[in-house]
Amino acid sequence: MSPLPRPRALLLDLDGTLIDSAPDIARALAETLAAYGLPPLDEVAVRQRVGHGVARLVESGFAAVGRPLAEADLAAATAAMMGAYRARLIDRTRLIDGVEVLVAVCEAREIRLACVTNKPEAMARTILDHFGLDAAIPVVIGGDGPLPRKPAPDPLLAALARLGVAPDEAWMVGDGRPDMQAARAAGVAAVAVRSDYGEPLTPDLYDRLADDPAGVAALIEATARR
Repeated sequence: MSPLPRPRALLLDLDGTLIDSAPDIARALAETLAAYGLPPLDEVAVRQRVGHGVARLVESGFAAVGRPLAEADLAAATAAMMGAYRARLIDRTRLIDGVEVLVAVCEAREIRLACVTNKPEAMARTILDHFGLDAAIPVVIGGDGPLPRKPAPDPLLAALARLGVAPDEAWMVGDGRPDMQAARAAGVAAVAVRSDYGEPLTPDLYDRLADDPAGVAALIEATARR
């Protein structure tokens, strides 16, 4: 196992890594499905579908309840889902345990932070602000801009350019396959955190696996002692 580089920057996923947003996402999807006369998906099924952007979630959700959407209808259903989610963005969303520890260690070690998410940027910024993380994580790259979303490397490289850090001096910290695949493509160390979002991760996808954000902080401290 190759040693992790001592990081000058961390690129952080949002859903499933910093926040548990599944309860609010599941409610918004349920409202959207109900508007079409369809039953809700349970929260476990929603968790398994988070991570690829809202349109993919809507498409997958409708298919899962037996009503695949025609391409012409996907945009309207996605817009409805976005409206429902925006109305309850932080109702039941919580910060994942250990995030404060990770942020404190990064501040102490002068490690720069960016959030790279497939969630729309304005939503991500609202959530970070709500939890008091906006100052610690000033750079946010969302999934609704001109760049391709993760697993493409482009948003990671854009974040690093804004931070002024080279790929081989950074870690991508996330819980999903798109995070790890984007890290590999960008030449960034891939550090996974355990979660019940998305598809299960396999060891070939990451360089290290931490139980939670505090475990990522412990990895940082370990590299500092080398």
